[in-house]
Amino acid sequence: MIPLFNGAAHIEETLTSIGDQTVGSIEVIVVDDGSTDDGAALARQHPIGATVLTQANLGVAVARNRGLAATRTRWVAFVDQDDMWHPSHIARALVWLNAHPDERIVFLREIPFTVVDDEHALNDMDALAGGWAHLRVSSTATLTELVARGAVAGSDRVRRYDVRAMLRGPISTTTSFIADADLLRLAGGFAPHALAMDDYWMLVNVARLAPIPQLDQPTVFYRVHTGATSRTTELGLPFLSSAVALRLGGGLIPLEEGTAGRLDGDLHRHLLTELLASQRYGDRRFRGAVDALARTLWPPDGRRVQRLRARLRARLPWLRRIRRRGRGGGS
Repeated sequence: MIPLFNGAAHIEETLTSIGDQTVGSIEVIVVDDGSTDDGAALARQHPIGATVLTQANLGVAVARNRGLAATRTRWVAFVDQDDMWHPSHIARALVWLNAHPDERIVFLREIPFTVVDDEHALNDMDALAGGWAHLRVSSTATLTELVARGAVAGSDRVRRYDVRAMLRGPISTTTSFIADADLLRLAGGFAPHALAMDDYWMLVNVARLAPIPQLDQPTVFYRVHTGATSRTTELGLPFLSSAVALRLGGGLIPLEEGTAGRLDGDLHRHLLTELLASQRYGDRRFRGAVDALARTLWPPDGRRVQRLRARLRARLPWLRRIRRRGRGGGS
């Protein structure tokens, strides 16, 4: 299932990657979320024969839920409009699921890539995201080059994530899992209220039912580009607010465990660091929100030293102006 919003630039290659799968026929559903470009028309014209549903622009979570509701097969997988799969992706997942009949979901791993045309702009915008891309490929014949160059051998290792592991942050992308459609419906589907984290909230609920397995099989080509990278100041506050809600308000873990901290992950720490480094941290209201989240997520001191340093950095331009004025007045 593919949620589509103004994805004309990449949708054809994404659909081709599904058509290239080594398994039999695949039901493909595209939900066009109020696009204003030719993406939906391109999806209808593609030889894969996708069913294209349309709706007003209601957001990716609503689009995914509509596709989930329309799915008639037991197993369902989601792929974003600019990502792609290795031809063996679905086959590897189904072989494992068939060998483990008690399992109802499995994650594989992703290979982050970028096209060379986007590399400099991406690094300028977000150095962390720019460095995340393992492969740099041409903007033409991208799928062919990824299949040829991607290191997809992996290993037999399987890692399982329970609720506490999931509370430490997402384990992969939406494009990376295959699941029993009824399991996702039972977990409540994708969460429209959770900005850029609708899949994460759902998967935390899935983990309440049973730990989520992830295979060491890198068969997903995840595109890292400027249009898809969420800016820290847009993602940071919603994500850290969600972390508080999941730990303290959802009954997932005992309250005393949620208030004790020790459930943070690399993404939590990175987002806090980037929020503290942003220009907006000089704004009193923004700073108050960030500080409150830090005190809740990292008790007892809420990373006080890190926040004090950030406050000094935010005030430094003001202090420099005061010093310049003082020097000017004394001349």
